[in-house]
Amino acid sequence: MAVFMGLAIDAASLYLTHARLKRAVDSAAVSAANDFKSGKTIENMTEAAREVLMLHDVDMTTVDLHVYDCLTPNLDTLAPSFDAICPDTTIYSPKKLIWVDATQAAPLYFMQLIGFSQVPLSTNSIAEAAPVDLVIVIDVSESMGNQTPGFVNGNYDPSACNAANDCQPLLDAKTAAQALVDSLYEGYDQVAIVTYDSIANTHLIDNSNGVDVLLSDKFTDDPLIATDDTYITVADTLNAIQLYDDPPITKIWPTWYSRGFSPDYAGAVFNPVFPDDRDGDGRDIDYPDCGSDPSGSNCCTLDEDRWDSTKDPFGWGGVPCDDDNKLDAYDFDGNGVYTTADTDAANNWLADPKHHSLSINSTCTGCGMRAGSNILKLYGRPNAVWVMVFLSDGAANMTDTHTSDPVLVPTQFPNGYCTSVMDVDFKNDKTWQAPWCIDTKIAADERYCIDDDPLTCPPDSIHQVANPVNNHYTVYDFTLDMIDSTALVKSDNAKELRGNDIAIYSIALGGAGDQVYGVAVGEQLLRYMAAVGDDGDRTTDPCKTTATKTDCGQYYFAPSGDRLLPIFEDIAGRIYTRITQ
Repeated sequence: MAVFMGLAIDAASLYLTHARLKRAVDSAAVSAANDFKSGKTIENMTEAAREVLMLHDVDMTTVDLHVYDCLTPNLDTLAPSFDAICPDTTIYSPKKLIWVDATQAAPLYFMQLIGFSQVPLSTNSIAEAAPVDLVIVIDVSESMGNQTPGFVNGNYDPSACNAANDCQPLLDAKTAAQALVDSLYEGYDQVAIVTYDSIANTHLIDNSNGVDVLLSDKFTDDPLIATDDTYITVADTLNAIQLYDDPPITKIWPTWYSRGFSPDYAGAVFNPVFPDDRDGDGRDIDYPDCGSDPSGSNCCTLDEDRWDSTKDPFGWGGVPCDDDNKLDAYDFDGNGVYTTADTDAANNWLADPKHHSLSINSTCTGCGMRAGSNILKLYGRPNAVWVMVFLSDGAANMTDTHTSDPVLVPTQFPNGYCTSVMDVDFKNDKTWQAPWCIDTKIAADERYCIDDDPLTCPPDSIHQVANPVNNHYTVYDFTLDMIDSTALVKSDNAKELRGNDIAIYSIALGGAGDQVYGVAVGEQLLRYMAAVGDDGDRTTDPCKTTATKTDCGQYYFAPSGDRLLPIFEDIAGRIYTRITQ
């Protein structure tokens, strides 16, 4: 019995020693690969591996350590199994693979009584300093200027801070993004930048000139940067990113606006995507009698506030004077009466290439996710680690529209999936998905699906026909679908469509962590993003039991812009190497 107990003690000791050595060698391989990627020598990498082993309390006087790369002479003799996976360097470029092996003389205790004092334990690890294809997605809606002196919510002109490049917290976001880009390796990594407000803009980075940006004719939707085939630096690209100028919500005719905004949103009939389209059918005119006369006199006189309380066919408390040929939801000149100058001012505002629409909503989170995902799917390299860093400062309130993506959004949704839930005659349930298409029903864990085939819907979701009448598929549902199509690789439904192996790090800035009518809508969406982007599985959530506004898993919360730099630096330390064997 004493002999068997002694053998058991020695066996347990050897098992623990080997497990500790394996963990240490894995970490040493990652450290060495980091050095390899930055151009260090084998001697440097060996020293880095040695330091890591020592940090793991491995007694280096008992260890024989070797570090090799694919260019090591006589590799077929020194490490034949490693040599077998290295590419033929006469044909292919050498992969940035590092082999670390260690043999440790592990002491025995009971066996010393019969003449055995130690046993050699060996382990090895291969780490790849994988190339990184990185997409940084940044919210540039007007709220990203709310820390700028003089900011006025709902009616702010960002031209001055854009010219000075000091819109805050956007500047902090650009500075932090540049720090992350600076950690990449020229000639090896690739990066693209996506900005989004009510639509997404793409800035593609090409590897042929290191980590310089290539702007081609395919990306002419960005009016702020030259779109010829010339190269500019990533820093230039980031510096050129500007705060979006949201339409001035305070200049909407007060009666229209007040009919679309009430404390409980029970009577909201205001279309936040296209204010002139009150009923959501995609057309300006909502009450035909108003537009049958070019002057609109069948509804209002030209000097009124664009609201006729004498006619109330829909129970709205009146009808808007919405001539089908005029953009007359806004009192653009602010004089309290309508003239053609208001329509002219609206048209001039839209003619500026920096402006996309008259929508008061400008946080199309799903647009940013879709654009970032498409870059990786189109240009991501098969041997690279695909990474997305996603920053938002608010809750999603927009989706793509049929105009911005006619394939993704059918014609029956002219305002995207920010829709009214009226009946077919637009007379009864006169509400828009409230508040302003920010979906608060997620508190009930309801998710809707409009797939053509109900069998491909996410588990536990509610399928509905893609029809704007009584539609319950929301901006939030759309954004969840964009996240899934980006990074979901595991599902309990075998027929559900999958994404790709993409690591997503999400950042909630400021108001993105706040509650909207009792629900932290923005944060909940960003945490879902990080959960799927962690391991491709929506059911494994590192943040499940973590308090709100708290970092967890691959989700970060930044109360203000000055917190962004350390967050981006932390992300930089997490994405660059991987253990391959």
